[in-house]
Formats: sequence, C-alpha cells, structure tokens
Amino acid sequence: MSDSGKKISILGALVLTLSFLLLSFAEYRPNRVLTGTNIGARELFGNGFFLLIFLSITIIVLIITNHKKYKLMVGLASLLMMGLVLYLFGTAIVKETFNIIPNGRISLGIGFWSIFLGMEMVMNGCLKGDKKCILYRRLFYTILILMILIFLLSGHLNNLSIMKEFFNRSGTFFRQIRRHFSLSIFSVIAGLILGIPTGVLIYKERKIEGPILFIINLGQTIPTLSLLGIVMVPLTLLSQQNKFIKDIGISGVGFAPAFIVLVIYALFPVVHNTIAGLKMIDQDLLETAAGLGMKNNQIFWKIQLPLSLPIILGGIRIAITQSIGNTILAGLIGGGGLGSIIFLGLAQAAPDLILLGVIPLIAMAFIMDSVISFFIFFYKKRYLGLAE
Repeated sequence: MSDSGKKISILGALVLTLSFLLLSFAEYRPNRVLTGTNIGARELFGNGFFLLIFLSITIIVLIITNHKKYKLMVGLASLLMMGLVLYLFGTAIVKETFNIIPNGRISLGIGFWSIFLGMEMVMNGCLKGDKKCILYRRLFYTILILMILIFLLSGHLNNLSIMKEFFNRSGTFFRQIRRHFSLSIFSVIAGLILGIPTGVLIYKERKIEGPILFIINLGQTIPTLSLLGIVMVPLTLLSQQNKFIKDIGISGVGFAPAFIVLVIYALFPVVHNTIAGLKMIDQDLLETAAGLGMKNNQIFWKIQLPLSLPIILGGIRIAITQSIGNTILAGLIGGGGLGSIIFLGLAQAAPDLILLGVIPLIAMAFIMDSVISFFIFFYKKRYLGLAE
C-alpha cells in the first residue's frame, strides 16, 4: 500500500472511531414530522459501544502494521462492525423507552451515515494502487448491501421510522421501483439502438462528425429540468391536435416526455464511447485484416467491435447510472418512479420518506454499475487477455 493510501485508510478509520464517540446515531421524535432528541452511540448501544470502539481501533492497528493479509482482515473487521451496528440498533429500538408514545419514531442519525464514509475511505486507501481495487471494493460493498438486506428482511429493524414508512406504502413502493427501473432501462436501450449506429456512422463519415456531435452535446448541456419543460410543450400540442397520439398515451405529462429526455441524455455517453472505442484500434491492424482478404463487414464484426466493446460498455455503464438518477424528475410530471416518493417526502417535510426513495435509488445505481463493471473486467481478462 502506498503512503497516500495508508493516510487515507487511517483517516477513514479515525472517522469511524469519532463517529461512535462524537456523533448521534439515532433521533427519537414524537411523530414523523417534529424535531426529536439526538441519541449517541454510548447511550444507544450500551456495552456494545466498547466493542465497536475496539473494532475501529483494531482497523487502525491493522492498517499501520500493513500485514500481508491486512486487506482481507480490514474488510472482515469492517463488515463485522457494520453487522454489529445493525444488530445493536435493532435490539435498542425495541426497548420500552422508545415505544411509550404510540406514534413515536426513531430515525438513523448522522453517525450511522458517517460509518459508510469511513468505510469507503478505509477500503479506498487499502486498495489504492491495486489493479483489481475497483473489483474488490465493489465486492465488499455488494456483501455489505446483502448484509443490510438480510437484516431488513429478518424484521430486526422493523421499528425504524423508515421501515414504518415502507410498511405504510409497501404497495406503492414496489410499483414505483418497477416503474423507475423500467423507465430508466428502456430509455437506455433506446439510446443504444440510436447511439451505437450513430457512433459507427460518425466514425466512418468524418464530415458529419461536427454537426451531429454539436446537436448531441447541446442536448447534454441543457439542464434536465429545463429540457423536460422544452419537450413537454410540443408533446402537449401534438396530443391536443392528433387524436391517435393522445389515444396511445402520448401527452405533455407522464411517461412520454420523461422517456424522450432520458433517451437524449443516454445518447451522449453511448455515441462518444462508440467513437472513442473505434478510434483507439490500431489502423495497421485493420489494414492487415483487409490485406488478408477480409471484407469491411467482417473487419467490423470480428475485429473492430470486439476490441472496442469494453469502451462501448463503459459508455453504457455511464448511461445507465445517469438515467437511474435522472428518472427522479419523472415524478414531477406524473411519470412515476422513486422520484414521486422523494418529492412527496419533501412536500411533507418527512426525512424518512425521502430516504425511502433515495436509498433504493442509490442501491439500484450501484448494482447496475457493478454488474457492468464485472462484465467489462471479465470480458477484458477472458477475451482480450488483459488482467486490469
């Protein structure tokens, strides 16, 4: 591990320790809206507090000693710490102290969220300079997400305020997740259908590169909310003047304008990465293939596309994560998705309702990003012979 990586890891471990010592881990409120009382880790976790401090100090010691297996040991200690926090949290919130008032709510405090910052710094520092650092770090967070999911499904954290919001809106929650996922994924698929052929065309016909990229870049520079407003106007006029368009569900609000805007935003990374992937191929290789008698179509499908695929997949990864985030705005115009839950929470000044929409959004983006990253890593190693 480099000196800079060690410093980042130690600083992250200190963040973990100070989170337990100084920050509140929960907020107890008489109802879902009113401001409540902050509760520290010592008061909330009891004797378990000292075990958590011991684990955070152990992580610091492991980083400083730099044992050859310290990365694995630091990762295991961090996962053990998070599992212990979740267990102690669920055990604490069932106490009678927090259930005297029928509508009382206990929410996660800033100390809980700062643990994730500390863990990210620790793992990022430990894996800094490692060729497989991204893969290992994603594996660590995948295990972490699965651990949190297991605790949630077990019912151990049912008394948390965010879980009460979930139980009150479980039907709507799953419906909006499906809506959010389908809207973001289908818009990216449409972006691929349009973007990859466009990128190939621009690569072959350099004269049209300037005008087409100007239009695509222009769509990317317009803020999402502004572009949404621009698209809504012509769609509203079309639906008013054409009965067929109105009958098939296209109007100035709802699915159609959100879908069009998301497709426009997906085009930028897909087109640019397609062009970049094709340009990076050595021209001597293409001339050699042509000299061996391969036709243009054979050269494209057997040489250009396989070699440029990792770069194109990188553009798809950007498009998907970007689309999942931008789909939030569909909630503003009746398009559904997790944005409708988030904006409802903002309107009602209910932080836990906002988190109910934000946390699945982050998890969805992380999972999709990780799946494509793993596929790129596997493809480069298996088919291109690259270890990185």
